[in-house]
Amino acid sequence: MEKSRSRIPPRWMFLLLSVGGAWASGIYLGKITVEGALTGLLIPMISFGVMGLIMAWGAVSVR
Repeated sequence: MEKSRSRIPPRWMFLLLSVGGAWASGIYLGKITVEGALTGLLIPMISFGVMGLIMAWGAVSVR
């Protein structure tokens, strides 16, 4: 019998999500510079930034 291999998502998927997260964070950063630092804008900006960093880490990690 063959052993079950866990399926690992491809690196390009992590890279795409990383770029998307950084882009979304940048959009919120632009809104913050225009409207001022509001909690409703800071939370998504930080969340998308952290998601982008985690996805970038997943894209460059050695498997």
